[in-house]
Order: sequence, then C-alpha cells, then structure tokens
Amino acid sequence: MTPAQKVIDKRLEALREELEAKCEEAQAKGKELEDLRRQMLRLQADFENAKKRWLKEQAEFQEVANGELLKSLLEITDDFERALAAWTPMEGEGNQEVKTFRAGVEMIAKRMEGFLKSYGVAPIEAVGQPFDPTQHEAVAHEPTDSVPESTVISELRKGYLLNGRVLRHAVVKVAVKPEGG
Repeated sequence: MTPAQKVIDKRLEALREELEAKCEEAQAKGKELEDLRRQMLRLQADFENAKKRWLKEQAEFQEVANGELLKSLLEITDDFERALAAWTPMEGEGNQEVKTFRAGVEMIAKRMEGFLKSYGVAPIEAVGQPFDPTQHEAVAHEPTDSVPESTVISELRKGYLLNGRVLRHAVVKVAVKPEGG
C-alpha cells in the first residue's frame, strides 16, 4: 500500500466515522422531533378536551341558572292557576268588563305556559299515574279501593320537568289499601 493510499484510507475512515456520527445525530434529532410531535398532539388533544369540558360546564351552569329562574316563574304560574280555579261567578258576570278581565288573566296564564314551554319546561303528569319518588313528593295517603295502591289520586301542586329532568317535584296524595281490606 502506497503512502498516498494510506492517506486516502485514513481520510475515508475519518469520513466514514464522521458520516456514522452524523447519521446517529440525525436519528437522534429525528427521534427528538417525533417525541416533540407526539407531545404536541397530546397537548392539542388535552386542549380540545379542556375546551369541550369548559363548554359542557358552561352549558350546565346556564341550565342551573335558568332552572332557578324558571322555578321562580312557576310560583307565578301557580298563582294564575289558583286565581282561575278560584274564580266564581259573581253578580254582574255577564258584564263585558268582567268577561274581558277574566279573558286577560287567561291570556297571561297561556302566555306564561308558552314561555315556559319554549325553555323546555313541561308539566309532570301525576294524577292516575303510579307514584314515582323521582317525580312525585307524597304528602298524604288516602285509603281507597277505587284505584290500585300507590297510585297518585290528587295533585296538590303541579310538578315540572326541565328538558326531561325534574325541575320541581309534583306534590301529591297517594292511594293506599284501606285497613282490613
């Protein structure tokens, strides 16, 4: 081997070692880049999940706040229903002004009902239904054979659902078997 060949071989060996080092460095950089890409994807997924969770919490908060407001409006609805139920014919009821006044009260009650419905509020059907503690609050029992036991026989205060969830329980009287029966 000639001295020039030895110099070329040494130079080739040095270049080969340098190339291997650069390849290892490139592989390390590629691995680092892949790790950073994975980390970025995890952070992006975490951000999306946090955003969804925040939006869900905001919607739940708004529903609770709306529920409290709507629950307060139910008291007004109850007052209208009681007023209309207690309305007894009085002297001069044939009077147009009295008829107009009653029609106005009925119209306000209907508008309130429509308003509540537009926000997802619906009455709970209670009378004639089996007692359901998730929707009804029993405050009295009445012995009777006319309906099956644990059937709601009267509603003392109307209950309501808000988008399918109980906003206010119906206050009811429930049938029980008569003693000795």
